[in-house]
Amino acid sequence: MRTPGFLVIALLLNLSGCASGGRPCDSGSFKPEEIRAAERSMIAALEAPDATAWVYMYKEDAVLLEPEGAPVEGREALLQMARSMKPLSSVTISAERTVGHGDLAYTYGRASWVNGRPPDAGPTTNVRLVMIWRKEADGVWRVAQEVFASDTPKR
Repeated sequence: MRTPGFLVIALLLNLSGCASGGRPCDSGSFKPEEIRAAERSMIAALEAPDATAWVYMYKEDAVLLEPEGAPVEGREALLQMARSMKPLSSVTISAERTVGHGDLAYTYGRASWVNGRPPDAGPTTNVRLVMIWRKEADGVWRVAQEVFASDTPKR
């Protein structure tokens, strides 16, 4: 069985990087607070009136893997996906672990959002996620890969 690339990267980062809530970080190379700021920007973009705003928080060649779906690869595919989605509200991203070194980091945690906005709000979606972030030449942290799985118990 082949090991997915993001798991290998995450393992290497865990072994060689620094972690929030764990070993201290080298303040000159990786700052977890920059990832927290990027997560806040992501939340604002996901809740923005422009349904495609969040896509620009992803790298040009980003890959998004949703449960039971084919990978969404590249910004153009993400834009197409964004245009077909209901607007989101009440978005949360709660990182339980952040590990990074230099311009590469990953977060593991939970996220939730409401599909739609009042008065047409639909159900709340709860997921566990891994986001791999890369700090690009412009100094902005963007998502390189994201995978999430349902965090709602099956009945």
